[in-house]
Amino acid sequence: MEINLGSIIIGAIIITICILPIVMLRRSRKKRESVLLQSLSEIATQNNCQINQYEILGSLAIGIDKTQNFVFFYRQIENNETKEFVNLDEIQSCNVINTGKSLNNKNENQKEIDRLELSFIPTSINKSEIKMEFFNSDINVQLYGELQLIEKWSIIINDRLKHKS
Repeated sequence: MEINLGSIIIGAIIITICILPIVMLRRSRKKRESVLLQSLSEIATQNNCQINQYEILGSLAIGIDKTQNFVFFYRQIENNETKEFVNLDEIQSCNVINTGKSLNNKNENQKEIDRLELSFIPTSINKSEIKMEFFNSDINVQLYGELQLIEKWSIIINDRLKHKS
């Protein structure tokens, strides 16, 4: 059996060309996630807190300090940063606000989501509602898991609110 060195080299080059973009995309995503987590942690540190649980999706990060009972939110779209934090001890309830419009397609009613926000209602009537925007159709073309993420965090936060002392 004769080994063709030229075929081996060409095969290795083709495999490298196929794998390289995947490696570069993964590295880029990890770097972006690291920057988002660092920004979220900075907000927590400024409020004498630590992130115990967090999630990152696209350009946003949300986290919680279960000891201090704070929720932190960070979102970066181009050069615009959104930094939010909420003391859950001062919050009555947390709700998902799903703003959109109904579309009629061949006897089916479908809802097109324009905006997803996590709304925090304070216990004090003197304080205003705090909103964290997870999705805005003017900025993003389509959803990439924001609906599932916001619903999950609404459950996490409302569970904390039920059990606060």
